[in-house]
Amino acid sequence: MRKGFTLLEVLVAVAIAGMAFGTFIVLAGRSADSTDLLLKTTLSTVAANNAINSIVYGGKSYNDKYVNVMGYTVKINQDFEELMGFRVVKVEAGTPDRGVLVELYEAR
Repeated sequence: MRKGFTLLEVLVAVAIAGMAFGTFIVLAGRSADSTDLLLKTTLSTVAANNAINSIVYGGKSYNDKYVNVMGYTVKINQDFEELMGFRVVKVEAGTPDRGVLVELYEAR
């Protein structure tokens, strides 16, 4: 009996290990992308909440305004509508690379 592996067995083992490693790399990349999206959505939500409070209670305007939140640039747009006698303030916020991530509404 011979000890060791044949060339075919080694090639099959390397192919299986390569596919497993490739799958790991793809999943790690998707996880990093999801983390980036969640971080930017959270920061956009914070910026939109701050903006809607400033608009409703402070009388400020946020048309096409860029704010810096923890080192990230967030673009904020506002819009006003009348709906069934209520004044509705709509604020959109998002990052330049992801677009609009959050829409908040406040009715008065």
